[in-house]
Amino acid sequence: MRFDQKTHAMKTTLAITLALGLAASLGAQDTPPTVTASFYAFDYAPGLQEVSIMVAGQAFEEITLSKANIVGPIEAVLVDGNLTLHGAPVETGDEVTRPVVAAARIPDQIINALVVVFPAPESHRHAYNCLVLDHAAADFPLGVYRMINASPFPVRGAMARSIIEAKPGDIANLEPEGEPGTTVPVRFEYYENDRWNLLTETRSAIRDDRRWLVCIYQDARTGRLNLRSIPDRSHLRQPSGGEE
Repeated sequence: MRFDQKTHAMKTTLAITLALGLAASLGAQDTPPTVTASFYAFDYAPGLQEVSIMVAGQAFEEITLSKANIVGPIEAVLVDGNLTLHGAPVETGDEVTRPVVAAARIPDQIINALVVVFPAPESHRHAYNCLVLDHAAADFPLGVYRMINASPFPVRGAMARSIIEAKPGDIANLEPEGEPGTTVPVRFEYYENDRWNLLTETRSAIRDDRRWLVCIYQDARTGRLNLRSIPDRSHLRQPSGGEE
């Protein structure tokens, strides 16, 4: 009889353990994957500067896209590996839906994502197209200018003695060599009609306390090639040699 009680107790303990394990497994499956995401807009699709992102608990967090700054970060929920941006809620009878205005596929290895959006052609499924960049400090270190060439032309950039080139659709990191605080020439060019043409030139100080996003794209309305340089303030440190 004592043996039967022990056996019964062991079976009960095993059943409880299995039940708890199953519950934990189901709970893990019910928790959707997330990514820490920041956002930048080349330009705005009509009426869609204000968008919302799905966060935990099937809630939505509204953000205002910016051409001047990187917005975020937000812990965004992924659906089938995609991060989606949504427009304003639409009521249809008793149902409220949020139309998808952009969908960005997030690679499994990216934990911190920078999602760059720009207006899509009218024939496109969504209002925005997306580029996804690894926003981790290891892949995008301080002192680097990350150049995104969203134009139809090859582009090259030079800062001091450092030069990079990027084909249409490519991304390249420009890491200037020199002493922090030194002012050096900066020049960007694009290749058209069998020659390199000046896009912009200026002078800038070498910095090792922050990083920049450099976006080159062609305006769909004017055909003009534009460049934007955006300081990324998500990772900062005291500059070398003193205060800013």
